This record gives sequence, C-alpha cells and structure tokens, in this order.
Amino acid sequence: MSQSGTEPPPEIDAWTKEDVHRWLMTEVKIQQTCADIFIAEEVSGDALIAYKKKDVLDLGIKHGPAVKITSYLERLKTGSQHESLCPSDVEHWTKEKVSEWLRQHVKVDSKKAQRFQDEDVSGDCLVCFKKQDFLDLELKKGPAVKILNKLDGLKTVTQRNSMGMGRTQHKNKTYLPVEKQDQQPVSQETKRKGSAENATILIKDTLENLYARI
Repeated sequence: MSQSGTEPPPEIDAWTKEDVHRWLMTEVKIQQTCADIFIAEEVSGDALIAYKKKDVLDLGIKHGPAVKITSYLERLKTGSQHESLCPSDVEHWTKEKVSEWLRQHVKVDSKKAQRFQDEDVSGDCLVCFKKQDFLDLELKKGPAVKILNKLDGLKTVTQRNSMGMGRTQHKNKTYLPVEKQDQQPVSQETKRKGSAENATILIKDTLENLYARI
C-alpha cells in the first residue's frame, strides 16, 4: 500500500500515512471522507498504533465509524483477522435500518435510536460494538445489554440454520442400492429333474452296497 508496492509493510509502525489511508479504505471499509481525515492529520502507522477510540473521535469522526476503526485496529495489533459471527445481512444494514431495528425489536425510545443514526451507526459498525460503546452513546446499561443479547440471538439463529442445512443435505443424500447379481428363476420342471436325479443316484448306491455284501 506504500508507493513502492501494493501491500503495506508487515510492521504497522512502518506504514506511511498513505498506507494507513489504504488500509482504512480496503480493509476497514469506511467512507473516503473519514479516511481522508487521517491523511490530513498525517496519521502514519507509528501514530495509528497508539490510537484509542477517543483519539479517533477527536479527529471529528462519528461514533459508529470510530468504533469500527478501533475494533479493526485492535485485531490488527494482535495479528488476527476481523471476524463477525452475526448474519451477513446485519453488516449490510444502513444506519436507518439500525435505528428502526432498535426501536422495533429492542424497544429503545425514538430519541436514543435517532442518536445512533446521527452517529452513523450502520450494521457493520453495530456488530463491532461492546457494552461500553453503547454506554458512551448515553444508553443505559439495561438497553445496552439487551442489544448485545439480541445480536447474540441473531448469531445463534444463523448457526442453527447453518447446522440445519448440513443435516438436511445429509438426510436428503441419495444412496444408490447395491447391485445384486442376476439370478435365473428355478422352474418346477428343473426342481423335479433334480429330485429324480438325486433319487436315481441314491438307489444306485444302495444296490451297489447290497451286491458288495453278497
């Protein structure tokens, strides 16, 4: 991502401000206007590595993207990839959809739900939230825990659906019957011939034994 290549140096503290900007655009996937602020404020890798959420907010970035950036940065520091267990459609929710979901399913009052919308909390940001992030938006602990439980419920439903699909595929798997060798039916005539032949052989053996004794 530096000027001499397409990938950033492996060490974050060696990133240029252009590397930081590219990472924000391609990995974190925030809006360019937000990423451009990091360029304008000359945030290179050695500065980024020390950033906390408060520092991101101090750049004038709204709470939703700030939480997402911080979440990705924490994983970047530990060398792990960002993985969300929430359904993929949640990550595609708009900030309007998030606000609607909070009102209808979590029963958050309209004023607080609007606060999330004003802070650009879209679905991809929401799945990065921890309890403290909700509290920082002046949400009480009760609703904050309730939201986290609702998101956990969505994860559980997704996992069950995934397991159910696997079981259904196994159940519906077609097993081909084992082919048996063709057997010719035995007619009554053949059975009678066999019985007659066996009787003839038995009589012959009996007579031979009698002659042998005389």
